[in-house]
Amino acid sequence: MAEITNLNQYRKQRKKEEKRKAGASNKVRKGRTKLERLAEKFSAERHDLEHDGKIFIERARSKDKDTN
Repeated sequence: MAEITNLNQYRKQRKKEEKRKAGASNKVRKGRTKLERLAEKFSAERHDLEHDGKIFIERARSKDKDTN
C-alpha cells in the first residue's frame, strides 16, 4: 500500500524550507557587522586614492618627458 501523506503538512514543510533557504542567502549577503562593512569601505576608498595618485604621477612624468 501507498503511504498516506497530508498535503497541508507537506505544504507547510515546503514553505519552511523556502524560508530557511532565503534566510541563509540573506545571512550571507547582509550578515556582516558594521565594522566589517566600514573596513571594506575604507580599504576600497584607499585603493581608489592610491590608484588616482599613481595616475597623477604618471601624467606628470609624461608631461616632463614631452617638454624635454
